[in-house]
Amino acid sequence: MTLVRKMTQSVILLVALGLSAVLLFGVWKGKTQKDHRIVPVSDASEAEMRLSDMEYTEMQDGKRLWTLKASEAKYFQDQQRTLLTAVHLTLFLEGGDEIRLESREGVLYAGTKNIELWNSVHAVLPRSYELITDRAFYEHEQQAVYSETPIRLTGPDVELEGVSWEYRIPQNRAIVSNGVRATLLLEPPKPSTKAKRTP
Repeated sequence: MTLVRKMTQSVILLVALGLSAVLLFGVWKGKTQKDHRIVPVSDASEAEMRLSDMEYTEMQDGKRLWTLKASEAKYFQDQQRTLLTAVHLTLFLEGGDEIRLESREGVLYAGTKNIELWNSVHAVLPRSYELITDRAFYEHEQQAVYSETPIRLTGPDVELEGVSWEYRIPQNRAIVSNGVRATLLLEPPKPSTKAKRTP
């Protein structure tokens, strides 16, 4: 019996030593892999610069043309563009009026200074008009804002819906086109305050 008992103890000891060796090898291998992990090289799609609470004002001949604000900006030099989050764009018009646009996302194209806005675009225009659309563009060279996605324009006494829209800044003129539907919101006539004469 002692021989069987010694053999059993030896087998159990060998199994325990084998399991310990496997466990130690696994821990060692995991640690060396973690220490020698290959760090991926930045590819062209990663931002070269990131800014928080970014603000930029474009000037021309001493006048402000527009101011662009974003909660986050990621600049991609190879594409000459800056991706924007929580975007606020203010366009300054002659006479002190402004066009204010907001969106969740956007992009500034560095070479052309064109700006594209998307994802819940809201615009406040002169004379208390407001516009809602999915996507809007600002073309710097032509000083025009436009959208080629369905829009809804509301203002004093009117609601307009259309497929496209353009605001030409130099002419201070807005155009809604393609499938335009308008609703006039006229107030009912006020009752006359004159007393009726009885015969």
